[in-house]
Amino acid sequence: MRNTTVLRLTPSRALTCALVLACCGDPSGVSERTPTGSVRVAVTMSGVDLPPDYAIVIGGLRTSAGPTATVTISGLLPGDHDVLLQVQRNCRAEGPNPRRATVVAGDTTAVEFSVTCLAVTGGLTVTTTTTGIDIDPNGYVVEVGGTTISGTLYRTTAVVAATGTVTLSGVPTGSVIVTLTGVSLNCDIDGSNPRYVGVRAADTLGVVFTLTCDAATDQLAYVGTFDDRRGDIYVVDSDGDVIKRFTAESSSESDPAWSPDAKRIAFTTDRDGNREIYVMDADGANVVRLTNGAPADYHPAWSPDGARIAFVSERDGNPEIYVMNADGSNPVRLTNHGAGDLDPAWSPDGRRIAFTSLRDAPTPQVYVMDSDGTALLSVTGGSGGQHPAWSPDGTRLVFSAQYCPGFYTCAPALFVKPTAGAAERLSGVLGDAPTWSPDGRKLAFDGVSCDFYFYVCERVGIQIARIDGSSVVGGLSGHSPAWRPRP
Repeated sequence: MRNTTVLRLTPSRALTCALVLACCGDPSGVSERTPTGSVRVAVTMSGVDLPPDYAIVIGGLRTSAGPTATVTISGLLPGDHDVLLQVQRNCRAEGPNPRRATVVAGDTTAVEFSVTCLAVTGGLTVTTTTTGIDIDPNGYVVEVGGTTISGTLYRTTAVVAATGTVTLSGVPTGSVIVTLTGVSLNCDIDGSNPRYVGVRAADTLGVVFTLTCDAATDQLAYVGTFDDRRGDIYVVDSDGDVIKRFTAESSSESDPAWSPDAKRIAFTTDRDGNREIYVMDADGANVVRLTNGAPADYHPAWSPDGARIAFVSERDGNPEIYVMNADGSNPVRLTNHGAGDLDPAWSPDGRRIAFTSLRDAPTPQVYVMDSDGTALLSVTGGSGGQHPAWSPDGTRLVFSAQYCPGFYTCAPALFVKPTAGAAERLSGVLGDAPTWSPDGRKLAFDGVSCDFYFYVCERVGIQIARIDGSSVVGGLSGHSPAWRPRP
């Protein structure tokens, strides 16, 4: 008698063998000699915050479907199979999961799941109250950011009147960020902005913003960019109303800098082929070219008496700080280093110039020197910094430096350093290129918004922050702000 070995296959092993035959044996995909059956899965969901889809897993194969769809899985070998329902964490299936389904050749086995979901979202009611002068008639925009239960980024916006209320539903539970944007630069928010609040499931949280607006007397010059090739210089009231746009159709204009008497604006433009420094009246008239050479000249900064302009020139092969008379005559080199020196800023008494230096690469540093280029001193040390600006009273320097709260993400933040003492970061303020308001109470800067959970940062236009960083507003699409002095 010949020995016969009988190989018994478990359902899962049989399914594997069938898949091997389907892929490597019969080119039609399923062997005609392998009888198969199907499983039809129906899911009934109830409750709140139902998921957008669910998944069925049988024998290691995963199939997704919408919450109201019925899933049929075909080509299954006869026998018992485990059917696993996968839904988001706020949902639970009644009964066993996975559950056993017996597949019969040529037949369809029905499996039903009943699922109940609990609330994982809440609501926010945002109320605004605005008083004062020159109130923005268009109101504001509420931005809410957070993370959903599935771990995806959540973002939503809503328009709210200057004095009004808006309600947002479907906000994920946990910590979310509420930001009031589109606020005129002449307005001040009582309390912090943005705000971190905790949303509870099936509950509506109230958030109140109280604003006070002053007369829109202060002005900002800034660069508005409309394509990748050029920028235009604008002057706006502090409520955001455009007073003047200065445009050369084919050129790029940047670096606006007010004269101390607020009657002129120096700026950089490439309208004649390369970057040079020009000056014009505050209404855009009487445009005069101050520098004229093949190398680039840029970053103009007026001395407090209006007699001289410090600037950056590459005429000696790399960026260095120069100073010239306000009419462009008698340029004198102040720095002399193989690395670049940039962003000159005069102290209010005219005795010192702060600037950015790359001599301590790879991290830029802020240095201060006497106005004749002597007595050089590093003021930021190993922490780095760039784009310095003096406070109106000359007691503090503000600059930007990299802030890295997450393992993977860094962003520019604003730091304020007293004449004697360590620099401190303005909490909650991210941005670059700061400039002081004439009264020394606020800073205008190029704003940056970051989601450090998702390692995402983006430029968000010009923003205004209190000097203590407690409140941030913004509504201008552009960069490089320069506050008009109060003569």
